[in-house]
Amino acid sequence: MSHRFHRYGMLCRVALFIPFFTASLLYAGGNRKTSETDGIQFWHSVGTYNKEVLISIVGDYNKTEQQPPVQAVFQGSDSELYLKLLSQEKLPHLVLIPVQYLQALRENGVLADAAPFIPNRTREDIDLKYWDAVSIDEGIYGVPFSFDSTILYVNQHILRISGTRQHSEPDAWEEIIPILAKIRDNTDERWGLYIPMESLQHFTAFVESYTGKAVQEDRKLVVNAPETLDAMTTLQNFVYRDRFMPPKLTSTEAEQLFLSGNLGILMGSSSQLVFTQTNLPYDLTAWGMPSPGDTAPIISGSCLAITSAGISRGRDIFQFIEYLINHENAIKWHTHTGSPPIQNSTKGSLDLLIFYEENPNYMTPIIELERGLVFAPRFDIYRVDGVIRRALDRIMVGGEEPARILNDLQRELDMLLLTTM
Repeated sequence: MSHRFHRYGMLCRVALFIPFFTASLLYAGGNRKTSETDGIQFWHSVGTYNKEVLISIVGDYNKTEQQPPVQAVFQGSDSELYLKLLSQEKLPHLVLIPVQYLQALRENGVLADAAPFIPNRTREDIDLKYWDAVSIDEGIYGVPFSFDSTILYVNQHILRISGTRQHSEPDAWEEIIPILAKIRDNTDERWGLYIPMESLQHFTAFVESYTGKAVQEDRKLVVNAPETLDAMTTLQNFVYRDRFMPPKLTSTEAEQLFLSGNLGILMGSSSQLVFTQTNLPYDLTAWGMPSPGDTAPIISGSCLAITSAGISRGRDIFQFIEYLINHENAIKWHTHTGSPPIQNSTKGSLDLLIFYEENPNYMTPIIELERGLVFAPRFDIYRVDGVIRRALDRIMVGGEEPARILNDLQRELDMLLLTTM
């Protein structure tokens, strides 16, 4: 039995659901204008995988005839949403935003402190690590909503026909490499693995899984450690030397390759679980990332943040927030997306325990989430991601020598972080 399964036992101790209630304290703040509308304007970047689930929950809320109604508006990718919030004169009242953007949005006056609206029972029902991710100085700039771990999606059909089918999770990358070699040698025109390298988060997830060493130390990024160099050299070799991984593919192209049955293992977010499991016409298994030395995986997440334009309507907005995070919708979000519930009162739900018996893949992200660390950097992640992405393209697409690229990247990041922290 996997060591991760033993850790799952800690999640089953909570038996009662603690209802949320609405804070009634009014708060004045912000001078940014809001859209002229009677409803609550709610911006989000929930796209292909889970947009319909979110729209369904918002629609159910509006059917309760709560006043005012909520209008959910999709604003593109996470970065596109972030840039619109910085550039638009008219702000929405509420935004679902990745936690790594909170620092910059707060510094630019986009967000308001939501602490006066959050009741103690709501705070106590969500673990401290999620509140830490949305807290800046003495304020709370978001209510934790959807958090995900990085996992490996495994097409067991490809593993079976290559002669290497297995259900147990590998504890180290050394256990995965023989699987990739068999897929290459024993199947026609199929690839073994795809690891996206398009952001700091992708880089951190793979490097820390491979090395067991942290990339972020306090407020410094260490990208040229010897262990990191070894990890990136190995990943580059997966493409150009070993032919385990297809060259020059975007994450979207790799996902299509996986769903078409031509890729064995895909690294992705647990938020993709339902979409992937529904669209892959083969047996899917979800593995946690290998973790040498029991390294904690990184967690990405989004929160519900009240803007400076919406804080005067905080009572109505928080009524909607409470609806989004209530027991029923926390279960719906988990079972319809793959993103685990973060409310302690929901994790041990009997409904979920029964659900896991028939859907064991959903246990992987919730166990990874329980032992993981939240990715919530306190620097300008938008600028840092741009620098990281260019360097990773040179290694993974251009095939340039990793040591030189990572040393140059370290110097560039050191200068950038000095000016943005």
